[in-house]
Amino acid sequence: MKLSIARQTIFYSLWLITIFFALQLAGIALSYFSFDTDYHFMKSKQDLLWNDMWMIAFYVHLFFGVIATLSGFPLFFKRLVHFKSKWHRWIGKAYIYSILLFTGPTGLYLAFYAEGGYWASVGFIMMSMAWMFPTYMAFYKIINKDIKGHYRWVIRSYCMTLSGVTLRIYTPIGSQYFQFDEETNFVISAFVWIINVVLGELILLANRKQEKNLNLLIE
Repeated sequence: MKLSIARQTIFYSLWLITIFFALQLAGIALSYFSFDTDYHFMKSKQDLLWNDMWMIAFYVHLFFGVIATLSGFPLFFKRLVHFKSKWHRWIGKAYIYSILLFTGPTGLYLAFYAEGGYWASVGFIMMSMAWMFPTYMAFYKIINKDIKGHYRWVIRSYCMTLSGVTLRIYTPIGSQYFQFDEETNFVISAFVWIINVVLGELILLANRKQEKNLNLLIE
C-alpha cells in the first residue's frame, strides 16, 4: 500500500532536513582542508600538530567521513539509485569501505586524544564501535543475500553516520543553554550518539509495514 500524502510529506521533509544538516557537516569537514593549523578546532590541538600519525588520522577521518555522509542518503531512494543497479552496489561499497577501512578506525584512534579526558575518550571509542558494527553487519547481510537484514542494518549504520550532525547540534546547546562547563560539555557530547541509536530503532519500528514489502520495492 502506498504511503498517504501526509506521511510522504513528513518523510521527505525529514529527509530534506537531514540532507541539509549532512551537507552542513560535510562543508565544515571540508573547510579544514585549507590546512590552516590555527583554524577553529585545530586551535585546541596545537600540542598535537607535531604528531604526524594524529594529523594523518584527522584528515583521513574527515575526508572519508564526508564520503560516507554524502554516499549514504542516495542509497535509500530507489528513484535516485535503483536498488538492483550497479550504481547502488558501487555507491554502497564506497559507503561501507569508507567507514570500515578509514573513518571508523581513525575515529577509534582519535578518540584517545579527545578533549574532556577519560570519559570523553570512552564515549568516542564506543561511538566508533557503534558505527562500524552496524556497517559491518549491513555488509555481512548483503553478501549473504539477506535483503531485509541488510535494510535494517544500513538504517542503523546511516543513523550513526549522522551522529556527527547530532554532535554539532548539541555542542552549542550544551554550552549556551544548559551552561555546562567546557569539560562536562565535552563528556556529554561524546555520548550524544546514543540519540542516533535510539532514532534508528524508532525508524525501524515505524517502517515495519514497508519492510514486509521490501522485496517488492527492490524488484
